[in-house]
Amino acid sequence: MSSLMIHSYPPRTCLRRQADCDLVQMHPSDARREWLGDRIPGDLFALYCFDAPATPVADVLDELRSRAAVMGELQVRMVEVPAGLDYPYWAAHTPAEDRFVVHESGSYEQMLVALSGLVATRVDVTVSPWRLHVFPHVTGAPRGNGPALVVVLQMSHAFADGVRTSALARDLLAGTATPTTPPRALSPAGMLTRAVLRLPFSIPRVIADGRRSVDAARQLADPSVPPPTPGRPLVAVNTAPGPRRTVRTLVFDSAALRSVGTVTIGALTAIGAALSQFLGVDELSAEVPVAVAPGTARNSYRNVGVDLHCALREPHERAAAIAADLALQRIRARHPAMAIRVRTDDHVPAPLLRFGTDRLDLSVVPPTVTGNTVVSSVYRGPADLELGGGRVRFTSGFPGLSPVQALTHGVHGIGDTVTLSVTTSPDVLDAAGLARYVALLHEAVASL
Repeated sequence: MSSLMIHSYPPRTCLRRQADCDLVQMHPSDARREWLGDRIPGDLFALYCFDAPATPVADVLDELRSRAAVMGELQVRMVEVPAGLDYPYWAAHTPAEDRFVVHESGSYEQMLVALSGLVATRVDVTVSPWRLHVFPHVTGAPRGNGPALVVVLQMSHAFADGVRTSALARDLLAGTATPTTPPRALSPAGMLTRAVLRLPFSIPRVIADGRRSVDAARQLADPSVPPPTPGRPLVAVNTAPGPRRTVRTLVFDSAALRSVGTVTIGALTAIGAALSQFLGVDELSAEVPVAVAPGTARNSYRNVGVDLHCALREPHERAAAIAADLALQRIRARHPAMAIRVRTDDHVPAPLLRFGTDRLDLSVVPPTVTGNTVVSSVYRGPADLELGGGRVRFTSGFPGLSPVQALTHGVHGIGDTVTLSVTTSPDVLDAAGLARYVALLHEAVASL
């Protein structure tokens, strides 16, 4: 038997030992995310703001290039199987110089304008799944008096979820990554051979997955499993966002949000209050990504709906109700039966999944939504990062918009600092409306 190791997509243990992974094939769910990307741009953007470096920015860039060169996980691109007969592979590829993009200096507000334009774009994964944007000498940035250096890691969502993007960003910015070797791909003939050999086994496995999914649905319907949060009627921000984007950030001490519980609960409590006042609606929910045990897919989370209990005016009472709901939804999201139910696409032949994905009608408006907004929360570790001698001030992220969600929120912490971000579309919230909402959000945090 050949010693060649073949992985549908490497689990985290394989990623830590990338040299052992000869072949890395995209999981169907990750491939589907990539195929939808042209219609629903969903790249991740991890922003880190540093004090201005003591060394020239050119030297900082040289150091970052050297670090990226030993990170095998960043030395890849997506390779298609001929005729699309199987799922694509991640294969070794040396990134070009254009992976590091230096933007013009300016104010923090000007940087946000430039970033708003970037958030509407996506990387070409056939070239590389990532790009690093560098904004030197940014004036007026929060949490410091002098100029700042802002770096933004743009990452394909088909390649990484928020947790993995944060881990890769830390390895790159801290220089702590263990040198690894990127995976390789089979030759076109080898990929076709493997696709043909797998096809006869796909249909029986799809049928078996369907049967297991039916059984899993029965388990999830059992009274011992918390039911999902009911869908909410659409509100003004549950509309198609159009192609343009606008982002804003609010930076706080984490203590400001922890006064009513965890940072995530504090953020949900404040967002519920601000959004309710802004829209004049009390019945609101948030769609919250919940991390689950990593499997063979690159994205290890499930979205749950969380009632924001906007009718409860007292912040601590509202926070307690939100925390109770989130705890129940985490139990449901992490139930073993849920893992089975979401794996129904695992063995669908790539041409069939691509056919269905390409014909998905995104213009259909559902009667309800899981959440009227999205709130994604990630803690990015201690504030011990430095670039060129400049210490990190804060970090942020900007969850993507979808056909029925034109307002999303990021909750990203590093050290004792937390940034609440707002992403929307100028076609849905104009400058005055966005300014009013951001002011309400700031007031809501202050009132916790």
